[in-house]
Amino acid sequence: MARSYREYLPLLPAIAAYSLLAWWLSFTQDDAYISYRYVANFLNGHGLVFNIGERIEGFTNFGWVVYLILWGGIGVGYITVSKITGFLLGAAVVVVTHLIAQEVFADNKNWFRYLPAYLVGTNLSLAYWSPAGLETAAFVFCVSLALLWYLQRNRLLIAALLLAVWIRPEGAVVAALLVLIEAIIEHRLPRFSLSCAAIALILSLPFVGFKLIYYGSILPNPFYAKTGMSWQYLSAGAVYAGEFFRHYGFLGLGLLILLLLHRRVSSQGRALWLFMIGYSVYIVAIGGDVLKVHRFFLPIVGVSAVLAALAIERLSFRLAPKTKLLVAILSGVVLVGLTIDLPYRTVTSFNYNERAFTTRHSFLARQMKLADTTSFSTATPTIGIFGYELLGHDVIDMLGLTDSTVARHSDPAIPGMETTWKERRHNSVYLLKRAPDYIVFSTGSKPSAPAEKALLLYPQFLESYRLLAWYYRNDEFNPRGSMSAAFKRMRPVTGIIEPTYPIEFVEDYKRGQDAWMALDLPSAVRSLKQALADIGNRRPWPELLWSLGYCMVSQKDQKGLAFMEQAVTLDSLTFGAHKDLYPYEVVAGNQSKAAIHRAYIQRLAPWYLPRLDSLAAQMLERKRQAIGE
Repeated sequence: MARSYREYLPLLPAIAAYSLLAWWLSFTQDDAYISYRYVANFLNGHGLVFNIGERIEGFTNFGWVVYLILWGGIGVGYITVSKITGFLLGAAVVVVTHLIAQEVFADNKNWFRYLPAYLVGTNLSLAYWSPAGLETAAFVFCVSLALLWYLQRNRLLIAALLLAVWIRPEGAVVAALLVLIEAIIEHRLPRFSLSCAAIALILSLPFVGFKLIYYGSILPNPFYAKTGMSWQYLSAGAVYAGEFFRHYGFLGLGLLILLLLHRRVSSQGRALWLFMIGYSVYIVAIGGDVLKVHRFFLPIVGVSAVLAALAIERLSFRLAPKTKLLVAILSGVVLVGLTIDLPYRTVTSFNYNERAFTTRHSFLARQMKLADTTSFSTATPTIGIFGYELLGHDVIDMLGLTDSTVARHSDPAIPGMETTWKERRHNSVYLLKRAPDYIVFSTGSKPSAPAEKALLLYPQFLESYRLLAWYYRNDEFNPRGSMSAAFKRMRPVTGIIEPTYPIEFVEDYKRGQDAWMALDLPSAVRSLKQALADIGNRRPWPELLWSLGYCMVSQKDQKGLAFMEQAVTLDSLTFGAHKDLYPYEVVAGNQSKAAIHRAYIQRLAPWYLPRLDSLAAQMLERKRQAIGE
């Protein structure tokens, strides 16, 4: 007992480091709210659904959702449970990594066995994802246990594989890899891993049967929405893997060193080596992950840490014990420093941006509910917290994660469309036929995702939907304030739904919006003018005219007012042009025109009137001061 206590005492600083990092980075990932919405709908008596009445498995963490339902069913806050559980299991991964290292190093006097726990404990990606509300830490913990019990030839491997499959579909990949690895190393039928995997499969049959009966499919809907077999996916997967090895490449060096020293490596070390190779190939093959910060690579972070420590230990094999201890300490200091330093900027940047994103979209959803008390429907490519705030409202996922039509019947790729998004599925005709009351782009008025860009090719979208906005200000994320926008359906969607506008118009409009947001107004004006030229003889889009006019006026070019006036002439429901023309008419003393614009604001966005009057008063005061000077 005393020996066991001393064995684990050196792990406390590693666990403490993980705890501090996880507390510092703690946030709730937007995608976690997809699972929360399923949990809430089930607890409210609507079934395991995203939209009431639509049986679609739009999540990839079935066991995690069930786990949260159990807690929610007894009245415990499932969001808090998800974060605390993730945090605790992340700490447990540090411990299990050490247990795996013990199996590989065997010698209790070998101090290298402690290094992997410190590399995992200071891993910013693990600290980032563990308390984020998703199943990530739970899955990593189950995979780590599966590897440990595989090395120990412990039949508890069955339980680890069963839990892993319940938590994520990749659990089946883990089982298959272990079977293959045993066959390669033992050069015979892999009896142990094959029997464990078979029993786990049999025990999973009720789970599979439920999915078939309830959802009509074994694989979750995001599988169809996110994956594919093409060079695009392989390229995306290679880039995703490259990012991981750019930040944790020193861990990958263990693969090369151990390959060169393979005769000095035990069967346990070779098994981990093969597992890391096999799982990395799988990640590349599926195109990586749409969520950054190395989430999909976390199941092999402990493995790679053990291999890195083993590689250094093998290189220093012939050194004296005291020298080996010095090498272990120095290499530990260097590798821990690199573990924190190399990904630091990326991790902290994504952490800030994700918290800013969820704060903004939560605000928008709440404001929409206050402004519209009907049971309105929405469509958006980012359905997480936005969808959770709108419980009871139909929310159409434009990317297809929770919509089988978009996921399985996507439109073909549009020639000339530029995008950095991995999620490229979209079905604009289907979406416009459903005619949601609101369409919310991921970045406000700017189309970014292919599903957003494709809509601008259709006259039905350009004619039927108009931007509305709420003033959003946040001391941490947006101290200067900006507009948070949504497209509202102002007219029925009618006619034959076909794309008639050129993709060049969409791309130039997007470039103009990018430049506008970057405060590069000259570039914004050039791109927006080009977008207007791209339209040709087609009807100009009032939102484009307003954007162009606003950017010109912001450059003190009063000709921009004519574009905004043209926008409201073409469509009196163009909110943006009304809100920007009103203060100018007030300052110019055109009370009758100002009253018209104000009346439209009253009709379209009454919540904006206090800010509108305040801005007009400020402009009048600045004019009086200028005259006085």
